[in-house]
Amino acid sequence: MNHKNFQVFGNIFRTPKLRNVLFGCLLIAILLPTYSTYHVMPLFSGLLMKNTENEACRTANHLKSSFLGSSPNRPEDLLQRIRVDDLTQVIQDFGIKKLKVFSSNGAIVYSTDKAEVGEVNSHGYFWNVVAKGNVFSKIVEKNQTTAEGKVFRRDVAEVYVPIMDGAVFEGALEIYYDITENKVGLDKILKRSSRLLYSLSCLLFIFILVMIFKASEAMLKKLQAETQLQEVNNFLEDKVFAQTAEIKVTQKTSIEALAILAENYDHDTGCHLARIQEYVGLLLRQLEKSSPYAPYIRKKTNYVNNIQLASILHDIGKVAVHRSILLKPARLTPEEFEEVKMHTVVAGNVLAKANNIFVDAFGKDSYLALARDIALFHHEKWDGRGYPHGLAGEDIPLSARVVALADVYDALRSTRPYKKARSHAYSIAEICREKGSHFDPLIVDAFLAQADEFDAVANSFSRDCSTIQCDDRHEKYSEIN
Repeated sequence: MNHKNFQVFGNIFRTPKLRNVLFGCLLIAILLPTYSTYHVMPLFSGLLMKNTENEACRTANHLKSSFLGSSPNRPEDLLQRIRVDDLTQVIQDFGIKKLKVFSSNGAIVYSTDKAEVGEVNSHGYFWNVVAKGNVFSKIVEKNQTTAEGKVFRRDVAEVYVPIMDGAVFEGALEIYYDITENKVGLDKILKRSSRLLYSLSCLLFIFILVMIFKASEAMLKKLQAETQLQEVNNFLEDKVFAQTAEIKVTQKTSIEALAILAENYDHDTGCHLARIQEYVGLLLRQLEKSSPYAPYIRKKTNYVNNIQLASILHDIGKVAVHRSILLKPARLTPEEFEEVKMHTVVAGNVLAKANNIFVDAFGKDSYLALARDIALFHHEKWDGRGYPHGLAGEDIPLSARVVALADVYDALRSTRPYKKARSHAYSIAEICREKGSHFDPLIVDAFLAQADEFDAVANSFSRDCSTIQCDDRHEKYSEIN
């Protein structure tokens, strides 16, 4: 047996279903012949003995009615009323091998073997069974001992039939039938049946074993195929993961480069880009943890990460604003401020078109849809006094409301040509003052819950990197009005 076959058989014993079927079939293959040997064959032998007993009883009744008459008589009277020729004829007619007549004291008063006349049957079966009115029978196989200790060279049925006068034991008849031919024929039938049953059981077991072997072999092939498929899938997943990671890095780098390019006019805004992303993450995770907005955030796939990525494009519309206005250290005129306001519309239109290209290709929105909402609406205010559309309350997208607070906090904490950086405490006070007017009250609550973390982020980033700044020229415009 080669290694492969060992694996197949080993799998049979490792698989509960296959193992149970195998043992079940083996048990059936053993039990069927055993049942035949120890139940069916004895049953047939018992039927043979029962038929022999019935025949002996009929013979005894015939002898009683023919020779003893219907009146009570002692068995020894039988000798005076019958002729040997009559008994000879009865023996021939009924196929009797040997006939004995016992008296009430167990003595043999007649026997076809004259040498036995006068012997007394003192065996327990005679007095405990026959003398109490019951038939006693025994099949004696060739060269085996009879109930009386005699040996026959043929198969015989030894039957004792009591002669009763009511409840009084008067004697008994012992009849021997030669059942050699019947027994030989029955034994042949039973042996053929037994051999056939054994053969069928073995064939059935072999057939089932072959089927189980094939099932185990197919199972192993399927398992090997699944393993190979899983290995291929794992390889492909690793490759896709690596390519996806590369695409994400390229995407993030490209977005950051675009945002930095849009803000290239000012190198004093520090790590505005990185800080805005951190602030947005802190606010959204707090809102997801404990706020009425939690269900909305949780049902959105990668909502927090997508908004963090999209948030860095909130001011790319400034590329449409004249550089002299953006770098002006003095207060803006109303006309200049109106031009600044247009950066939200410009960014919203550009990002909307970019997202539409993605929708046409893939049938769904990308993070650019969030970026469009943020860029277009992050200067809207909760009380409707913002721009460009004067939206109020929850008409303003949640993403834009979150970025609005993060943008203002970073503007307050940063140095500008027209102002100094404010302290963390001052920034908290300003944001609380604008709760319900500029900012969504629930987002202010989330900010207060994460205030210490905001301060840590503001202090941890270097002020020497050149990146995006928020648009706070509206503060300068407010100062001139």
